[in-house]
Amino acid sequence: MPCRVMNVGGCTVIACGRSGFSPCSTPGCRNRSSKLCDYPVVRNGQPGTCDAKICDRCATNVGPDKDFCRPHAKLANMPGGQHG
Repeated sequence: MPCRVMNVGGCTVIACGRSGFSPCSTPGCRNRSSKLCDYPVVRNGQPGTCDAKICDRCATNVGPDKDFCRPHAKLANMPGGQHG
């Protein structure tokens, strides 16, 4: 996959993908993702975040620059996790 190195708000970001279109991971949603889920998880014994790709409509904002996907919003008992 081709990758691009970009400067976004003073941070270096590496974006990889074939078409530049990354769909929302919410089942049935066809929107373009614009965020990653920030729900804390542990992978291979290391702390991290869920990183599910989510669109503005499906994301539940839980703080400044912090959003959860619908399953994690529901798990955290956040109002946005109640969508169908």
